[in-house]
Amino acid sequence: MVTTDRAGSRKEEILLEAEFDQRLKTYYLLGALLPMAAMFVTIPLIPIWLLGLGQYLCRRHFDSLEAELSHRSLNIRRGFLVRVQKTVPLDKITDLALHEGPILRHFGLCSLKVETAGGGSGSSMGQVSLPGVVDAVAFRDAVLNQRDRVAGAGGAGPMDDPAREPVLEEIRDTLRRIETLLSDHA
Repeated sequence: MVTTDRAGSRKEEILLEAEFDQRLKTYYLLGALLPMAAMFVTIPLIPIWLLGLGQYLCRRHFDSLEAELSHRSLNIRRGFLVRVQKTVPLDKITDLALHEGPILRHFGLCSLKVETAGGGSGSSMGQVSLPGVVDAVAFRDAVLNQRDRVAGAGGAGPMDDPAREPVLEEIRDTLRRIETLLSDHA
């Protein structure tokens, strides 16, 4: 089902929405400490980061994270200062990998990495990372299952779309006319 939002843009029915682990905020907060500690100039800023500014920024970033699975795409939104929205068509997804680095593992988190066609190794192009998804394995499996349904339908979406049949019949008829014209001229 396709609906429209208040702005009038198309919006697909959401099949599943990812939930992000609360420990991700602490991971973000402490993740910024390493570069701060490496630069001697910023060491005096560490208490300000830990007690106020860092917690505020990490909470805002966490609150902005969204990942929704629709019939034909994975929609990802993040960021509050710089808002990034990515729509990944399911038929372009080549892999969903789970990554657990030592810091993520310490917090009991993992990162779900969505790789798409066109994204080579060593390249961030065609890849999306979703750290801290609650029950990442179940979310990954749901995305892959929906991808397989879309691929089985030829990438065109749900098979029960009634608007699809007349278009396909028109394409078939046009191809028959082209074949007839080509055979007459041969």
